[in-house]
Amino acid sequence: MGPLYKFGWFDFAYSLQMAGLIGFLFGFVLERAGFGDPKKLTAIFYLRDFAVLKVMFTAIVVCAVGLLYFSLFGWIDLGRVYLLPTYLWPQMIGGFILGIGFVMGGYCPTTSVVATVSGKLDGMIFIVGMMIGSVIFAEIFPLLKGFYGSGDMGAVRLTDILKVNSGIVALLICLMAVGAYWLVEKVEGKFGDKDSLPKSSPRLKGLGAATLIALGLVLAIANPDKGAAKAPSSAPASVQEPAHTGFKILEDEGC
Repeated sequence: MGPLYKFGWFDFAYSLQMAGLIGFLFGFVLERAGFGDPKKLTAIFYLRDFAVLKVMFTAIVVCAVGLLYFSLFGWIDLGRVYLLPTYLWPQMIGGFILGIGFVMGGYCPTTSVVATVSGKLDGMIFIVGMMIGSVIFAEIFPLLKGFYGSGDMGAVRLTDILKVNSGIVALLICLMAVGAYWLVEKVEGKFGDKDSLPKSSPRLKGLGAATLIALGLVLAIANPDKGAAKAPSSAPASVQEPAHTGFKILEDEGC
């Protein structure tokens, strides 16, 4: 939705309505998947249920493979997709702290909102804790400013580090996903409750794994980077911010 808004396809008020609708649907899906239950979320740390890993890895695979196929078909210009810069050390420490909070509280930031909306008091307490933590971080930021920008690697990608094209990276991600799904299901079978774990057909699992690997293999052979380098930018020469009142983008951090 973000790029469409920035190119003026709809106004600011409509973008807020769309954001609210997308947020509602995202929260609804999380709740229906059981991600408003801290026991479901923390089961991964006890090797009983790897639903969190499966869902997040699936999202990564769908995004990576989908974007590269869109680029291959000429439907999107990957050169105009914003990449968050990498600050190695603060992001590693931040991820570690988030993981500790996840284990202790049973929620991540998004799932705590889902839990609160569904009426769970511990989810609301988690949100209050995040708000207090944000205020404390803002107050002591001058002391942390140097560390906050340490390990600056810019908008680096795996293709830059591995020195291979994005299609090969996609294939590696697909292979990693298939291997991870197989491994965690073996672990679930040993430590988890077989009655509560979802049932699925081995034939469907094999078909899904083969399809995923085939999609990655096509990308590795086709090399979407070649088409992206030759294709002219589909963006207009000058992009005007949509007109609206009461809001101004001071620093564009992407979509």
